[in-house]
Amino acid sequence: MTRRANLIITVISALLCGSAQAGERFELVLRLQNDSAGVLPAAEVCGLKPLSLNGRVSDWRIEASSPVRLRSREYCLQHEELGPYQSQRISMQWQPGIEGQDEAWTSEASFDLIQEPSEQLRRLAKSFAIYPRRERVERIFAWMVEHIAFFGIRRGVEGAEHALQVGGGDCTEHMLLAGELLERNGVTVRRILGAVVPNEQHHISASGLHNWIEYRDNGRWLVFDSSRRLLGAPKDSRYLGLLFYSNTRQLSLQPLFTDSPSLKLFLQ
Repeated sequence: MTRRANLIITVISALLCGSAQAGERFELVLRLQNDSAGVLPAAEVCGLKPLSLNGRVSDWRIEASSPVRLRSREYCLQHEELGPYQSQRISMQWQPGIEGQDEAWTSEASFDLIQEPSEQLRRLAKSFAIYPRRERVERIFAWMVEHIAFFGIRRGVEGAEHALQVGGGDCTEHMLLAGELLERNGVTVRRILGAVVPNEQHHISASGLHNWIEYRDNGRWLVFDSSRRLLGAPKDSRYLGLLFYSNTRQLSLQPLFTDSPSLKLFLQ
């Protein structure tokens, strides 16, 4: 009877979480700037579709002040003709649907580890193997917070080995080094590009763009974010995933992109 009651509570909790998540709505304002003395014809700008909210994958609804076209992993917005140095603003709203299945995303988020790690990285990863598997996550997190400083936003990707050597890095280096340590200790993770939005806000701005780790724990995806010192389920912010990295080449991807070198994109 107790087991049946626990199952009912689990199902109700999942439904309530899905309903609450489906009620979220996020706002974005995109400014397009023609950076040339010529005329840019009407065309499209595209972006990464949202995937997850606090570790839960959903099918998202996107509305915009200009025509929007959805692809499998992207959305595209139609912009007007832009005269010399002219700009246009496009507003968007993102809303998650009912929670979906994320098993397919787990395999797609596989990410190759460093093939020839340094002796320092090998020794460090091995030092956590003495602990039970669940405790390893907490130990690695504590080590990252104590030994790897957050340097703020930096241009370019310097990598996990660099962060280990200099004792710091931006959120990308935190994500890469933590991913190496966790996966080498048997923890299932995904490396994420997305945005962090405080609970009291609904506006996504450029300052909220972020990289972090999510790790699999007892059937749930939880946040491992040593640069913001958060481990587990977020309480004060929402973690909105746009891309689960599957290789190092994707680290250069941007949330918004265009084929026109004269068109500059700003998330306000």
